Parts: sequence; structure tokens; C-alpha cells
Amino acid sequence: MARSTTSGPGEQTTKAPSAITVPTAVEPADGERLESQREALLATALVALAAGVVLFGLAFPQLLAPAVGIAVLAAIIALDWLLPTGELRQASKGSWTF
Repeated sequence: MARSTTSGPGEQTTKAPSAITVPTAVEPADGERLESQREALLATALVALAAGVVLFGLAFPQLLAPAVGIAVLAAIIALDWLLPTGELRQASKGSWTF
């Protein structure tokens, strides 16, 4: 962060942060681009997860079934967190109350 200093004769030095503008609204074009980036990230992550399970299955054939189960669970969680509806998060809030 850039800071400017001012001083005069016999005065203490004061530091004032520089002003930084932050956009407050997202334009529709940016929202569409963000959505396509989210979908691309999700597709890439799912392909990487599948490749990881295949490689893990080749290295450890006895553990392929648990690896597939964990991968399916991870894919469900990733879909819930990255997709805008978040239906599983909303359902789980009500079921975790004691």
C-alpha cells in the first residue's frame, strides 16, 4: 500500500493512505464471464479428480473402490459449493441443528 508523508517545520510527520477505488457493482457482462469461468473451473476440477482416481487405482488396485467413493463425494460437494443454487447447503443447515 502506498503512503504519502507530509512534514512541515516543527510538525510531526503524518501518514495518509492513498485512496483506492473499489467497484461496488458487477456489470452483467462481468457476471456472465464469472459464470463461465466458474463452469470451466468446475469442469477442469472434475476431469482432474477423475484422472487422479484412475492413477490411484492403477497404483493401488485394492483401494480403488474407496477412492471412487471419496471422489464421488468430493464431486457432489464441489458441485454444491460452486453451483449458484446451493441446495445441499440449505438442506444441511436444517438437519445439523440439535
